[in-house]
Amino acid sequence: MVYLKEIQPMRRSFTAASPINETPIQLFKVFVAPDAAEQTSKTLTSGYITQGPRVAELEEKLGEYLQNPYVLTLNSATSGLHLALHMLKSPAGAWPGLAPGDEVLTPALTCTATNWPILANGLRPKWVDVDPKTANISLEDLKYKLSPTTKVLQFVLWGGSPVDLDAIKDVQQFAYERFGFRPVIIEDAAHAMGAEWKGRRIGALENGNIVVFSLQAIKHLTTGDGGLLLLPDKNLYTRGKLLRWYGIDRDKRNYKGKDFRLESDVTEYGFKMHMNDLAASLGLANLPHIDGIVAKHRANASFYDKALAGVNGVTLLTQPEGAVSSYWIYTFHIANKLEFIEFMKNKNVVVSQVHARNDTHSVCAPYRTHLPQLDRTETTLICIPVGWWITPSEREYVADSIKEFASTLPVPRSIARKKIIITGGCGFIGHHVVEHLAKTTDCNLVVIDKLSYASLGYDRLRDTGVLDRVKVFTTDLVQPIPEGIAYELGNNIEFIVHMAAETHVDNSIADPVPFIRNNVESTISLLEYTRGLIRNGCDLKAFFYFSTDEVFGPAFGTTMFDEWDRHKPTNPYSSSKSAAENICIAYENTYKIPLMIVNVMNAFGERQHPEKFIPKCIKKVIDNEKVFIHSYPDRKMSGTRFYIHARNIAAAVVFLLNEGAIGEKYNITGESEVSNLELAHFIADTAKKTLVYEMVNHHATRPGHDLRYGLSGEKMAKMGWVPPFGFEESLRKCIQWTIANSHWLNLKMWADDPNTYEGIVPSAIGKDPMMERAAKL
Repeated sequence: MVYLKEIQPMRRSFTAASPINETPIQLFKVFVAPDAAEQTSKTLTSGYITQGPRVAELEEKLGEYLQNPYVLTLNSATSGLHLALHMLKSPAGAWPGLAPGDEVLTPALTCTATNWPILANGLRPKWVDVDPKTANISLEDLKYKLSPTTKVLQFVLWGGSPVDLDAIKDVQQFAYERFGFRPVIIEDAAHAMGAEWKGRRIGALENGNIVVFSLQAIKHLTTGDGGLLLLPDKNLYTRGKLLRWYGIDRDKRNYKGKDFRLESDVTEYGFKMHMNDLAASLGLANLPHIDGIVAKHRANASFYDKALAGVNGVTLLTQPEGAVSSYWIYTFHIANKLEFIEFMKNKNVVVSQVHARNDTHSVCAPYRTHLPQLDRTETTLICIPVGWWITPSEREYVADSIKEFASTLPVPRSIARKKIIITGGCGFIGHHVVEHLAKTTDCNLVVIDKLSYASLGYDRLRDTGVLDRVKVFTTDLVQPIPEGIAYELGNNIEFIVHMAAETHVDNSIADPVPFIRNNVESTISLLEYTRGLIRNGCDLKAFFYFSTDEVFGPAFGTTMFDEWDRHKPTNPYSSSKSAAENICIAYENTYKIPLMIVNVMNAFGERQHPEKFIPKCIKKVIDNEKVFIHSYPDRKMSGTRFYIHARNIAAAVVFLLNEGAIGEKYNITGESEVSNLELAHFIADTAKKTLVYEMVNHHATRPGHDLRYGLSGEKMAKMGWVPPFGFEESLRKCIQWTIANSHWLNLKMWADDPNTYEGIVPSAIGKDPMMERAAKL
């Protein structure tokens, strides 16, 4: 799927070329609680700054948070991995122990801290390929690489996203059935504080694994530097507690009861890997904030999931069912990664792959193997800022910048390089569809438009900067397509998107006959042209007919119409669209026209004709004029609509050209229902004006007008369709853009007097590239 790039003039108060501010939007940042200085100061002046009561307190509280009483605080997560492997060298029950040269199956895509402890313990790392869909370990390759010497299954929770722990247990069981023992599972959860698997914390005792967390400076929870080792049983915990401090039992000092400074007998040597009270004090200050920190990471990630879904050149990661990520980093795949990094640098946004693959380091030369999925993944994998410090406006800016970059990428899609005819492509919704296709595909685009008052000539296409990407033919489709134009169009046409129509309900009420004839006869004319194409061997993939939600008539209460519900149009406009829609169905049935139909809800967006409600309301609000709101007869409750930005409609068109089925109808629905009074208030608030309004009886002022329409979007949602732009934010941007480009509000209507139409002067919208080239000849 390919979606439209965000239109840059709509972006708040900064331009496409300028960063959000002078300070870069950082990928990482240290969180220090407001009272951290006070707490650490108390420890500093207590006279006890090494391991002591603050460490014990932190371990107890972390045990509660992580649902595991066997928590050891350490000086780093790397120490935790080293200590875990060291303890596993010793046989215990059915566990055979680790011998030099035994294999640890482990990912190469991680921090070196994950794998250096394997080398330090005299073990052999055996690289497991990556799963590009998750950036975590490939479960298929993990199972494939099991051997009689595989003793440990070690994996990273990339970015804080859990691996499928049930599938890991299956691999463990497979090893037992094949080789007679179960490899130990070690989770490197350095990124994953707060992550969950099926309702349990990563690290929970019930999961039964050895787990390591990092408390390094830039993690969700920091102690300045430090780590955690969570163990699955008391025996390992008791042993690890000794080994983190030389093997000395700190509770049994006082050698033979004669000298409190001397340690008792040490039965197994250990290390100096413990945490101190000063670090623990910082951790205790930060710990009450951990839920809020993780929640902000998740909220930002959820925003990116929606904002980047379907963006050209972007492939989002997925998670196994039951996994809840803590999103230490937000990772996805991007085409042309190195160019993307440079592009985002110029946008003042820090992005990175974060960790280099370990297997290519010289120290790992003896263990190299072919990892084809990692070879491909490292060319596209990228991480963007997602942390607690990222504000809503900053994450929006990051997403907008990604979309801007994505709009420059080629689109390897089935519709690429295909000839597409768009009727009405100079109109409001039509020009958004044309812009979308022009900027996100390399399709051969042809527009047929009669350039009526609704089209505003070529002004809309000029303003988007895509006019030189489009071939435009001017003709009235009520008449058969002229032979000369048919000759120029040729027979190699893949798609016809029929959007041309008269849409202004007031005009249809004032003069219904020519209005109805236009909408019905233009459709018949285009269907006849299509019949001729097919007779002459054209391999047409789809005839895409644009209809409206109004064909179903008023949706009373909470009614939401499905695609094939009965039509009940209530005004000349909706009846003309209903008639044309049914004629299309008849042509599909009789002449095998490859038909798809969409019913679209109320559209809004940039460059909408000023007689439509939203631009009309914007103009009246900024001019301090009264806004008339259509209401029910009691004049207390206004009508409602499901509004949808035209860019979402454009994206839906491309989605359906790729994914839709011939013979089907699809509803392109708005995100949420809003009353016209609420909408007017929103416009006034955005414009920082006071709304002056009057409720008017809709039937008295506009007979045939319906106060509510409703379409069900369930069908497209089940196909995977997600509108790329949210209603409220896209509306706010549209209002701001329209106010900043107010010349679009001051058009005189051709319908009133064609001789007084003023249009848009070129100086207001930029030069026409075709005219520039002509001037040079």
